Amino acid sequence: MRNDIVEILCDINPLLDPDDEDIAEFLESKQLMELIARLEDHFDIDIPYDDRNEDNFYSVDTIIELLERLQ
Repeated sequence: MRNDIVEILCDINPLLDPDDEDIAEFLESKQLMELIARLEDHFDIDIPYDDRNEDNFYSVDTIIELLERLQ
């Protein structure tokens, strides 16, 4: 799962270091929406609007926690 998320993140923003904290800070709003759409498609889940806040996209670990909760 981690590798898939890192691959998606680097595809959306090649300058992003996925090991950094506060990933959402480095993504423009359009890129964050693209990340959400790609995660939904890749992991076959729906991310509710309540879970689309930046806290859930702070790091790869928080993204994993979100996805595990939704699966």
